[in-house]
Formats: sequence, structure tokens, C-alpha cells
Amino acid sequence: MKNEEVVSPACSKIQLAGKCLTIIGNMARRAVRSQDPGHMGYVLQELSQVLLERTGCEERLFEPVSVDEIGDLAALYEELDFADGGSQSMAAEARQKARCRGFGPAGG
Repeated sequence: MKNEEVVSPACSKIQLAGKCLTIIGNMARRAVRSQDPGHMGYVLQELSQVLLERTGCEERLFEPVSVDEIGDLAALYEELDFADGGSQSMAAEARQKARCRGFGPAGG
């Protein structure tokens, strides 16, 4: 794995979280570019499993399958869209706070 070197004691939690999100974004972009149902399903299912395991659940609930085999993708999309909206709001709020402190461009 090419990302093993990032887990060092000198890496702050903010840096490491950023690296985790970058990996998620990279995986998502590759899957979308591939237009391969198997690749897309693998990424959706594997990310779901990895995030589930972070809760302490070690049971394998999400198996890598083609998107054709994933149930209720519309509901998944709605949940992710909701989370994306929250993320957008948080980013806008952070930009506004930065402008109020005199940082960043006024136009956003």
C-alpha cells in the first residue's frame, strides 16, 4: 500500500484525517471514471465496511459486489446528499468566519 508512510507519530490528527478523506476521494473518483459496475460497487461496499468497522463491529456486513447487486441505491444517494449538504454548510460557515477575521477573499 502506498499510503502506509502517512501513519507516523509526527502526523497530526488534522493531517491524518485530511489524508483519509483524500484517499476516499481518490477511490470515489477512480470508480466514477471507470464506469465499471464492479469497481463502483467495490468502492461503495468497501468504504461502508471500513467505516462500519470503525464503530467496533468486526462482522463483515458489506461484501464487494457490483452496483447492480446493491439494494436501494436511491436511499444511499439521498443519505449521502444530505451529508454533503451539511458538509457544504460547514464549509460556507468556516469561510464566513475566516472573512470576518480578515482572512481569505471577500468574494469567497
